[in-house]
Amino acid sequence: FQQYPSMLDDYQLLKAIGKGSYGEVWLAKHLRDRRQFVVKKISLQSANQKERKSAEQECKLLSQLKHPNIVGYKDSFEAKGILYIVMAFCEGGDLYSRLKEQRGTALSERQVVEWFVQITMALQYMHERNILHRDLKTQNIFLTRSRIIKVGDLGIARVLDSSNDMAKTLIGTPYYMSPELFSNKPYNHKSDVWALGCCVYEMATLKHAFNARDFNSLSNKILQGRMPDMPMQYSAELVALIRAMLSQDPDKRPSVNRILRDRFIRRNIQMFLDATANRPSTAPAGGGGGNRRSEARREVPQRAREDPPLPAEAAARASDRELRERERERERERERERERERERERQRERERQREQERERNPNRDKERERQREREREQERQREQERQREREREQERQREQERQREQERQREREARIDTAARRRRREQLSVNAQRECGWGRYYCKSGAE
Repeated sequence: FQQYPSMLDDYQLLKAIGKGSYGEVWLAKHLRDRRQFVVKKISLQSANQKERKSAEQECKLLSQLKHPNIVGYKDSFEAKGILYIVMAFCEGGDLYSRLKEQRGTALSERQVVEWFVQITMALQYMHERNILHRDLKTQNIFLTRSRIIKVGDLGIARVLDSSNDMAKTLIGTPYYMSPELFSNKPYNHKSDVWALGCCVYEMATLKHAFNARDFNSLSNKILQGRMPDMPMQYSAELVALIRAMLSQDPDKRPSVNRILRDRFIRRNIQMFLDATANRPSTAPAGGGGGNRRSEARREVPQRAREDPPLPAEAAARASDRELRERERERERERERERERERERERQRERERQREQERERNPNRDKERERQREREREQERQREQERQREREREQERQREQERQREQERQREREARIDTAARRRRREQLSVNAQRECGWGRYYCKSGAE
């Protein structure tokens, strides 16, 4: 790579938005035209030979591929030991996130087929140049603002010397790897077709075609040829195409050219073109615009009857116009998403402010902790004092109860003593009367 330190000054890195095959991915803004781009930062200082070769290959491939359904390449340069790859920014995010937003609600068949056709056309463009993607998955398929498909992340793509050559390197994402990859067999463009089938299945069902708890279980499930349950809400033609792309035998899988020549696919492409051709022309009145629309309608069936697939550029333009027509319906959803993003940005800003405040006052947290500890100690002391006061109060109550009990005991003893004295007096009185009575008797007898 050549050194271009001044080119880095043309861009302002806004925020990190993820990680690619071998580096960070940043959203950037070109300072002159104010357009947004995606910039891949790949450190060449710490990169090994394999990573450097992959980065060089991605730059070379991206600079050569010019297709409406492949992420556009703008520039690449090296500055201070870091390789920067500048690519077009896809505002719609990746297809994986888009499917997650469905929250279990199935996509319409028309939407599935639109994206299916666009991905297939991107693969057709690559396969015609003997290039294998080797890591096709919904995370590497992006969407523009108008929901146009852009295939990206070509960091592990491989260029074959001819269309009959076979690659042998085990590479890719397990959920989308073909049986021949798990078997360590040579593979070719039909391995990309398998991954395409997995992506279309995921669009139709909102889940992976093959899923397991670990790598060994996943490889066994794929190698055993256990076909996943097919979606029932779509047409038999679409289901048949998915089954064909997920065939265990690579020779039984259709090529991307064969897929685009399929009657079901050609019929849908014709519908896209018909919808575009039937719209009012933007040509001035009286300028023959109506004749041109009639010619377009007459030409569409002729193009659809041809064996070769339709030109990628024409189909992409048709899809672009069709999707722009529905853009108004999605504007409110995008506005809500922007509002959520602004709220997340405000939350991040508050977090940054708190972090800055902590950095400016590194001892503040310690002081707060000491203050809280002092308050807890004071609270413990107050609680101990309240406990001692409760114990003293209980002791006073027990003392009062003892005094009352002693008073009652004295009263009982006094009553008993009083009763005993009364009984003695009464006994003495009885005795005295008894003695006095006998004396009178004796006195009376003597007198006689």
